[in-house]
Amino acid sequence: MNPLHMLELEFDTVGLYRFLHTQGLSEKADDVALGYGLHAWLGAAFGDLAPKPWRLLMDERRPPRILGYAPHDASALQQRMAEFAEPSVLQVCPEPQMMIASRAMPAWQKGRRLGFQVLVCPTARKARSGVEKDLFLVHADSQDNDAVISRETVYCDWAEERFSHYSVTIDSMRLAGFRLVSQMRQTQSSNGKRILHEIVRPQALLVGNLTIQDPNEFTRLLKHGVGRHRAFGYGMVLLRPPS
Repeated sequence: MNPLHMLELEFDTVGLYRFLHTQGLSEKADDVALGYGLHAWLGAAFGDLAPKPWRLLMDERRPPRILGYAPHDASALQQRMAEFAEPSVLQVCPEPQMMIASRAMPAWQKGRRLGFQVLVCPTARKARSGVEKDLFLVHADSQDNDAVISRETVYCDWAEERFSHYSVTIDSMRLAGFRLVSQMRQTQSSNGKRILHEIVRPQALLVGNLTIQDPNEFTRLLKHGVGRHRAFGYGMVLLRPPS
């Protein structure tokens, strides 16, 4: 199995807005609108080397940045930009040697206990229509009218099942944040043109503690991420000391 690296990319917000303008995309400054713009920029800048899953972190104490996992280090991204980036792409990250960093992830041991957080988009497709919908609402539709269901329970059970596919035991988990967000997506019209539109999706921040049962499977989990829309800033499992 290839070694896994965590990548950290700083970006120039003014340069990003200029790039979005050249692409005909939204130039709103909130983290949700930036999610689609950064997806477009990562693809233009790095192609198949773009980190996935990844997470946008916006903190008033420091510049916005992207964290992500990939089987290669920062030098591969720096080289890709130096050789192939268009000017509008490069101005988003004008100093790749300074703005892109990486570190190799450690070799985990069976039985290791870790804290985690993961930002997810918990959705499911309705059986009859195939329409993607908030997982909580899908469960609510299937219950009796007087049944009481918890959004936290629905989301945590959903996430725990996905962790279990990679031999990870969830020791504790809670819903630390929730909101409905408008996401940007492109669809293709009948005449072949791409149409940009907004869809409303749930965004949930889950935090907790886990225990690794199989180190190789745990690395696969980090590479794959949790849930849908991982190319748009969801599903990256961030690790920390257990609580």
